[in-house]
Amino acid sequence: VLICLLLIFTVILSFSSRRKDIPVGKSPLVSEIIYPCQKLTLSLSNKVSYAWQSTVYFFNLKKDNKKLNNELSLLKKQNNDLSEVIQENERLKILLDYKKKTKYKLILAAVISRDINNYFNIISIDLGYKHGVRNDIPVITNDGVTGKVVNVFPETSHVMLITDYNSRISGMIQRTICIGSIVGKGGSICEMKYLSINDEVKNGDIVVTSGDGKFPKGLIIGEVFSVSKASDDMSLNVRIKTAVNILKLEEVFVIEKE
Repeated sequence: VLICLLLIFTVILSFSSRRKDIPVGKSPLVSEIIYPCQKLTLSLSNKVSYAWQSTVYFFNLKKDNKKLNNELSLLKKQNNDLSEVIQENERLKILLDYKKKTKYKLILAAVISRDINNYFNIISIDLGYKHGVRNDIPVITNDGVTGKVVNVFPETSHVMLITDYNSRISGMIQRTICIGSIVGKGGSICEMKYLSINDEVKNGDIVVTSGDGKFPKGLIIGEVFSVSKASDDMSLNVRIKTAVNILKLEEVFVIEKE
């Protein structure tokens, strides 16, 4: 468009210059045609210049925005990593405080993988045969019983959680000393079997290890949340919520053999 207007402007000037009696600047043709064209050309030139400057500004803004987003993502990652470190330090402090106070010889282990579904509840830890770990050794946290070692490798081990359907440990109602067998029911639930209908059990009762078998006496297993009469009318169905949050295990203790 600008080129066409310049060509028209040149032609008109050429025509006007042939008339020597009228100066170019005073020519009615120049006044009526050239000046409006000049005005239009200037307006278009300003708009083109503004559009170009806006385009450059937009691309620079987009570039700066991308840079800021990258920096923000990096800061978020650093903040998340810092939060993880802080939480880990808090967990380790609690565990180490518990280790100092308890009478058991404990080895701290990290959970490196887990296979938890409706029936099987198995985790892997970073301690194995080289560290003195053996089958059937109890595994706990500061909150209570976690499970027991079922497979040992040179540097890792598998731990069956107390919520696994194949798990069996001896437990008792802390308040009334009623003893039964604790079996896993998946999730964070266990069931206490072989309690007589005459045994005194109620919601809120704390269940601990009875000392029979592999586990020392008095370790917390969980809390009773459901008590009902069994179908045989001679025993009780007692359901327990585990004290340990099975789904959020990060570190555990292995109890060393004497």
